[in-house]
Amino acid sequence: MVASSSLARMFAALSATNEAILHSSSDKDLCQRVCDAAVDSGRFLGTAIFFAEDNTPWFQLAAAAGPFVHLIEQFRFSSDPSTADGRGLGGEAFRTGKICIGNDIMHDPRTRPWLVLAEQSNLKSVVAVPLLRDGRPAGLIYFFLGEDQGRLDNRSTRLMQSMAENVSFGMEMFRRDEQRDRLTHMLGAISATNEAIIRASSRQELFQLVCDAVMTGGKFTSATIALADGGDFLRIVASSGPDAGFARTLRLAIDERHPEGRGMVGTAFRTCEPCYTNNIRIDPRTEFWRDSPGPTKSGAGLPLLRDGRSVGVLLFLSDEADAFTPRLIELLQRLAENVSFAMEMLEREDNRRAAELSKDRLTRMFSALSATNEAIMRATSRGDLLQRVCEAAVVGGQFTSTTIALVRPKQEFLDIAAAAGPDRLGAISVRLSVDPSRPEGSGLSGRAFRSCRPCISNDYLADARTAHFYDTIRASGARSGAALPLMNRGGAIGVLMFFSTELGAFTPELVQLLQRLADNISFGLDNFDRAEQKKEADEHIKYLATHDGLTDLPNRALFAQLLNEAIKFTDLESRRLALLFIDLDRFKVINDTLGHADGDTLLVEIAARLRNALRKSDMVARIGGDEFVALLPHVSERSEAMVVAQKLLSAVMTPVNLRGHECRVTASIGIALYPENGSDGQTLIKNADMAMYAAKDEGKNTVKFFSCDIKTQSIERLMLETNLRKAIERGEFMLHYQPKLDLNNGQITGVEALLRWSQPDIGMIPPSQFIPIAEETGLIVPIGRWVLRTACEQHVAWRRQGLPPFYMAINLSPRQFQQDNLVQDIDEILSVTGMQPDLLEIEITESMVMQNTERANAVLSALKARGIRIAMDDFGTGYSSMSLIKQFPFDTLKIDRAFIRDLPENKDDRAIAEAIINLGKALGVKIVAEGVETDSQQTFLRERACDEIQGYLFSRPIPAERIADFFDLPMAKSPSLQPRGPASQFDSPHSGWASTSENI
Repeated sequence: MVASSSLARMFAALSATNEAILHSSSDKDLCQRVCDAAVDSGRFLGTAIFFAEDNTPWFQLAAAAGPFVHLIEQFRFSSDPSTADGRGLGGEAFRTGKICIGNDIMHDPRTRPWLVLAEQSNLKSVVAVPLLRDGRPAGLIYFFLGEDQGRLDNRSTRLMQSMAENVSFGMEMFRRDEQRDRLTHMLGAISATNEAIIRASSRQELFQLVCDAVMTGGKFTSATIALADGGDFLRIVASSGPDAGFARTLRLAIDERHPEGRGMVGTAFRTCEPCYTNNIRIDPRTEFWRDSPGPTKSGAGLPLLRDGRSVGVLLFLSDEADAFTPRLIELLQRLAENVSFAMEMLEREDNRRAAELSKDRLTRMFSALSATNEAIMRATSRGDLLQRVCEAAVVGGQFTSTTIALVRPKQEFLDIAAAAGPDRLGAISVRLSVDPSRPEGSGLSGRAFRSCRPCISNDYLADARTAHFYDTIRASGARSGAALPLMNRGGAIGVLMFFSTELGAFTPELVQLLQRLADNISFGLDNFDRAEQKKEADEHIKYLATHDGLTDLPNRALFAQLLNEAIKFTDLESRRLALLFIDLDRFKVINDTLGHADGDTLLVEIAARLRNALRKSDMVARIGGDEFVALLPHVSERSEAMVVAQKLLSAVMTPVNLRGHECRVTASIGIALYPENGSDGQTLIKNADMAMYAAKDEGKNTVKFFSCDIKTQSIERLMLETNLRKAIERGEFMLHYQPKLDLNNGQITGVEALLRWSQPDIGMIPPSQFIPIAEETGLIVPIGRWVLRTACEQHVAWRRQGLPPFYMAINLSPRQFQQDNLVQDIDEILSVTGMQPDLLEIEITESMVMQNTERANAVLSALKARGIRIAMDDFGTGYSSMSLIKQFPFDTLKIDRAFIRDLPENKDDRAIAEAIINLGKALGVKIVAEGVETDSQQTFLRERACDEIQGYLFSRPIPAERIADFFDLPMAKSPSLQPRGPASQFDSPHSGWASTSENI
């Protein structure tokens, strides 16, 4: 009974399938109706129809019905028996062309893919029946049966096979109807093509109208016309249809040496006969198309003939297999013959019309050439010249646009300098490159620029060189173009471009005229370049005359001019004017130590900082060396100028890195105000300069306003400098000597030579007044040489008088230490005086060696090699690093008096003094304490094992003749080798000087 019921349902399903075939309107509709009928009438658990994909072993789902359609859509089936997906029922049925049955889903290996359906439903059996097309399997229909439908028998399977045969028959009928419809439509297309031929007024219009007409009549994805262009590849001149864009990308060869030449197009062109394929994916002639992304499945190429020779090909593509029947090819051949005839007629008309247009264009271009020459004469600038030329060329040649693009230094893209014509905006928007690796550089402009020769395209849309610009070309309507190089001194500097809506517009005669036009433009540009170069040179000379060549700041001359103008327009009722004179402190040391190149780098950096620190209304200039001036044209009171000055000091103080050396400089600033400190620019600068020197005298890195006292001091300073230059030759210098005492045995170990100046008109002048001036002016070098020689001569004289051996300590100034011939000078003095090198001790400060550690090490090592002792003076006030002590060959460390003054009461000074003594003991160097003035200080130092002391407790600096008093010898006082002078009023217990330079 169950079997009978199942059979009845099978017959019902067969009947419903036949009815579905009758009522279907397409293949897709047919497949879905059959699946629905099998499930509804045959009460199958589910039904699915698959078709084989072209050129692959995979099946594609066409329709399905049943509760698990969503699962079926996820499955993939294959006809390849070498894969697991191809060894199921479907693959076997497709390969054998016979029905395959799986009655036991759970245990049959062929039905393994369906286990997931069996687990989610009562699926029991699966049947796969092949669908045939022209006697060959083309797809599969699956029937899914549940447990209530019983086991399949032969009658049931025959009914299923009948259903599949009926589906195959129905699909074949649809295919025949479609072919009949296509032929009917193609007859209409031929009629539309003939009408297009009648309406076309040019070859290009004919080609596009034909392609459009074919698409309205035939069910193709694209229709394309390609013409021979003298090379191995055809030139696509028109295309229409949904896949026209894809068709335009095809490389259509006519030479069979190219893979593309062995396909439909190349074969049709060479044989002058139609060539088509109904399965592009498996046809060996179209192997080069198999990896293309388009949906094309079939195609046909029809030759376009003239005098029995191929001149082009008409190409049709379809997304349907087997689209091109012999009858359809016959109709397409008739269409191609009509197109060939029309091409010949239009070509004759085009030639006649082109000759007339060419003559007319040449006449207009001669007029444009004349207008261009006039534009060159009247143009007032390069831009004006280029725009006039473009406008004249457009009017004369009736181009859609004329463009001039110029090269930019170190740029890959050209700069659109001028454009004219109806499509001017479109021309401006195009990116043009000179780089051949860029798409924008592969067109006419890039080729013309690189080759320095004209580059022409008389059919833009068919030219592969301009493919990157197709969209722009279509939008503008341009059909031909020309690019001519603009030359200057043997090289291309840009391109001149023309675009026309006419095919073949650029004849050799026209190109020759355009070349003359380009040459005239190049000549005009060269004239403007020369004029601009002269103008730039004149402006540069003027700039150099008014600006500092190193820092680009205004120089002294320009600053004086600007200062006088600012004074002239200063409103004294509401504003005053401030002038700041800025001088860098210790710049010469850095310049001499690191070299002028690094000194220049420092000046450039400082100039930039000063400029950035000032207000927008202010200005700064460099007037020489390390001297700068700043003008504050709008200040209401002194405090406002002081705020700006303090800001400049902070900017200068930031460290500067020079070749790995962190250098820090400061500045001294003098301020003069208008009108109270001067009524003219020259006076203001002079007074600000005086104020700046007053700032330096107060310890540098500070600001001073000009005052009458400063003016007096400045005059005194000038007189002091004048007298200082004559002091050596007049014999006004003398040396005093301060003994050093050994704390262990109470013996004199040496003396330190100290410089004194007795000026006849003034008397004794403090070192603190004249040493800085000597250092600044460079006089310290000859003075230091005199000190060294005199001290050595005195020491030799003492020894000849019978004094025991002791050390002569001599200070070197920073500037003296930087002299390249320092070691040579010392050698010469030792040789001339007969001084023993091992009794000479040279004292330097930490800051001196840190200016250039490499050079300092070399100098000190050279002195050490001669037996000369090296002492570090004022230890503790500078860098005072362990690495410094280790790096240089010091014999002695002198504790600065600043750490001795408050001993033993001050705990910080006690800790520092003890640390320095312990450091000396650890490194094996002698420790000398300076400025010892009390017994408690001496006791503290002796208890800490300090080696020597020097100070007023034991002796102040004394003349040479009194040194013998410290040696217990029965002899006369030692004679002095220098002029006698009055006793120094500065040799009191409280007249010590902080810096080595003041003790020379």
